[in-house]
Amino acid sequence: MSEISSKANQPTGVIDKQLLDACIHCGLCLPACPTYLATGREMESPRGRIYLLSQWNDGTLPLDSRLAEHIDSCLGCFGCQTACPSGVDYANILEQARPHISARKPGYQRFAMRFGFKSLLPNYPRLHMLASLMRKWQSLNGSEMLRKLAGVKPNQAIAGNAPLALNPLRKLFYRLWQCDALLPQIPSFKPLPKKSWKSGEKRGTVQLFAGCVMDVFYNSVNHASIDLLQAQGQVVEVPEQTCCGALAAHAGETDIMLALAKRNIRSLEPTKGPIVVTSAGCGAMMKQYGEHFHNDEEWGARAAAISDRIVDITEELAKHPFERKDSAKDIPALKIAYHAACHLAHAQNIREAPQKLLLDFAVDVNATSSTSNKIELIPLREAEHCCGSAGIYNLLHTELSMEVLNRKMDFIAESGADTVVTTNPGCMLQITAGVKQRRLPVQVLHLCELLRDAYCVKDN
Repeated sequence: MSEISSKANQPTGVIDKQLLDACIHCGLCLPACPTYLATGREMESPRGRIYLLSQWNDGTLPLDSRLAEHIDSCLGCFGCQTACPSGVDYANILEQARPHISARKPGYQRFAMRFGFKSLLPNYPRLHMLASLMRKWQSLNGSEMLRKLAGVKPNQAIAGNAPLALNPLRKLFYRLWQCDALLPQIPSFKPLPKKSWKSGEKRGTVQLFAGCVMDVFYNSVNHASIDLLQAQGQVVEVPEQTCCGALAAHAGETDIMLALAKRNIRSLEPTKGPIVVTSAGCGAMMKQYGEHFHNDEEWGARAAAISDRIVDITEELAKHPFERKDSAKDIPALKIAYHAACHLAHAQNIREAPQKLLLDFAVDVNATSSTSNKIELIPLREAEHCCGSAGIYNLLHTELSMEVLNRKMDFIAESGADTVVTTNPGCMLQITAGVKQRRLPVQVLHLCELLRDAYCVKDN
């Protein structure tokens, strides 16, 4: 009787039924789904998740912990959406389901996440203070101390060895060790200039959206982006801004995402020119501001106007040619594989711009080099498949995230590349962790870091 009552009292019609019914369950999405490839389980596939959500939406299944776990295990990479012949809007389905999944998370976990999304990431002084503490921790070799407290052997894999039989304190240290092992080396922070330009021809003015995680973990990428835009004759301004809200949206905390979006809209409205974003995840989020406010009379048009101005850094750089610099001849021989960030390839459908930039880079360096050093672009199998980072997915679902990463690392090792280039901080962080774990002689770079060495005069 209690089970029947729970089903009767659950909400129905929460997700647009037309979205769910668009899926014909053909299974062509399965080879594009990293979690399905990692587990082989139907319920960890887009088709399986849509089936479960349809049952819940119709009132046939309750949203219990088991169903919620299957939906929450989705990376949100949207590779399935690219592969789907029926045009299923999986991103919209997931967006409507996530707030309900989030409401079922343990209270302590949801509190910590909401604090991070609302009071840490948008608060840049606090964020930089935390980064300073993390940098100090790394300089004191705190990771090694944490490894010993967790009882982890040197060079042990980040996942697959959970000490289930250990006491709760040891388990806590183990989880902390896992999170610490995923962190990149935190660099010293160099503030971005509010406005940058060089004498000579000016193409126009662009606004740089630096991001929160990007500017803390990969501050050098933003500086490289400014240098590249300047090299093309752009005036670069860095306006007031806050977290784009992507991580909050991925976690189903829609209210926080909308509040952050409004703050960015207010800050960016007075500016002029394209808003250039260096993080694929941030760009995908901000291009959706208009959709998130489409039913809001006050904010709808304002949000759409900002979304229309958002461009990925690769889109902007690909519009104009670079002049070859003498510094290009000093670049060593490289075998470069390109990992397409999910939120660039699938969410924004940007594929040609980064490929063009890489090809032009290889041609220019090879033409400039007076030695046998050559740039070789290496094909990477499943280049558009997710690496397993997916925002904070690797922190919340570390075991499955590492299984997904293992497949990516297999193909990177197979390729023989010595350099992996991508365009998203989460991807850089995740693949770097994989490189360290496997001890591969591979460097991981943002595309802008690679291009800067060829097209910008190096500082003395």
